[in-house]
Amino acid sequence: MTSVSRTGSGPEDPQESSSQPLKDEIAASRPKEGRRLNPATFEVRLRRWALLLLVAGPVIWFVVQQLR
Repeated sequence: MTSVSRTGSGPEDPQESSSQPLKDEIAASRPKEGRRLNPATFEVRLRRWALLLLVAGPVIWFVVQQLR
């Protein structure tokens, strides 16, 4: 099977009328007043912290035991 590329459907198409830089699009998507926490972003950050603590805890314990 071959994929067919249509003209005008790509994200980098110069004919697309809404070609803003990525930073402008990100800034436009954020709320103007106040700082609301996105639940998906919060979940990702929480999972990263949990994974970091899950790995760092035993590593710190091992290093302390080796220094004794």
